[in-house]
Amino acid sequence: MRIILLSPPYLPEYMRNARCDFVSISATQWYPILLGYCGAYLEYEGHTVKLIDAPAAGLNHSQTKIMIEEWCPNLIVLYTGRMSEDNDIAFAESIIGSVKCDCVIVGPYANIDPKATLSKSKIINKLVAGEFEHPVGEIAGGVDLGSIKNLIFRNDDTIQINPTREYLTTAQLDEIPFVSRFFSKQLDEKWYKTPSEYYPYIDILTGRGCKYGQCTYCLWVNSYVKGSTYNTRSINNVIEEFKYIEKELPHIRSVMIQDDTFTETRAREFSDQIINYDIKLPWSCYARANMSYGTMLLMKKANCRNIHVGYESGDPNILTRIKKGISIERMIRFSQDAKKAGLRVHADFAFGFPGETPENAKKTVELAYRMNPHTCQFQIMIPFPGTPFYDEMKKNGWLNKDGQPDMPQFTNDQIREVAKYAYKRLYISPNYLIKCICHPYEHFFARIKAISRAIPALFWKKWSL
Repeated sequence: MRIILLSPPYLPEYMRNARCDFVSISATQWYPILLGYCGAYLEYEGHTVKLIDAPAAGLNHSQTKIMIEEWCPNLIVLYTGRMSEDNDIAFAESIIGSVKCDCVIVGPYANIDPKATLSKSKIINKLVAGEFEHPVGEIAGGVDLGSIKNLIFRNDDTIQINPTREYLTTAQLDEIPFVSRFFSKQLDEKWYKTPSEYYPYIDILTGRGCKYGQCTYCLWVNSYVKGSTYNTRSINNVIEEFKYIEKELPHIRSVMIQDDTFTETRAREFSDQIINYDIKLPWSCYARANMSYGTMLLMKKANCRNIHVGYESGDPNILTRIKKGISIERMIRFSQDAKKAGLRVHADFAFGFPGETPENAKKTVELAYRMNPHTCQFQIMIPFPGTPFYDEMKKNGWLNKDGQPDMPQFTNDQIREVAKYAYKRLYISPNYLIKCICHPYEHFFARIKAISRAIPALFWKKWSL
């Protein structure tokens, strides 16, 4: 088959490839990682594949439509977003009408309420819940729809939900060709950037799911690879990909490992092999704030540059309520150890958790200021349907008409004001001024675009979730 993997056009610089979708103030763009692995697998199965990431490429609706019509696919694999779902489905329908091709909806956002998503279209009748490489491959191979696990499809006027598929094993994950090779053929690396990584960089996965997997608010652990699951590629397979990137893609300056959580055991095993093979390529990863100092020293020796860490809140009661599983004291010690080991930390905090108050939120701001991470993000929480977080918020009547956090003791307007205050506290401060003086290009000149966006967002513009 001729297959197009599509992240449809929507808002300029919109990003639906992360664990939440938004237009980033920092102009961050992650690679379409899940579509990438699907594409690499489909090529391995003998199909001809084209990946279109319209928002990253700066393509509008008409440009994208012309490109697809000229390529004339047999199948479109449609990766939808939370904000953009109606747009995505309508756009795909317009293509199907002109090209006369088939279409299947995929991705974590489509897993939130598959029946509701399918009901928005009279033309598209297929959706895959969970990992979608093999189900899409079976659709492309002409397998009977009723026997494809993870597939949800409309048969006449009824929606049929097929049995759940087992998660991909190490052998199956190793079988998929390197996503870095696929991306290098399909995309322009210059479209993708994030403040924490050297430019240009590339994203890869070494495993699926989160070993901890209990945070009540996380979309992926409640919709894509669920619960305390972490199925990994073999370390040898990952090392071979690093060797490939270092040799064949020498312009790539760093690798972001997009695993939900790079566990301490995994980090040690991986770092040992990076050192053993004398690989110099810098890399970063997501991690929980409970790694030991010894492990972080080893990671630094293995060229780890940055750790993305979800601290979430500075209030112990909130951490307990969202099942974060880490204490404030452990977070502080981790932050200190990371700096001592020479690792940068990108810290994620958020506001709008169940039962949160302005006083709780101010503790979060002060914890972030005290830690003084290399970079810091303050997210206004997005209650994704299907998560325990959403269920609790809805049960208590703490969501406004737009589905955003809005509580009597901490209104939506107050949440937004605290988020603005947090950015001002961290980035209009002596700490940040020192960073700008010591590293002017990295912290100021390279971020002119982000700064120009941040000023209206912090002082007069209303944030959109």
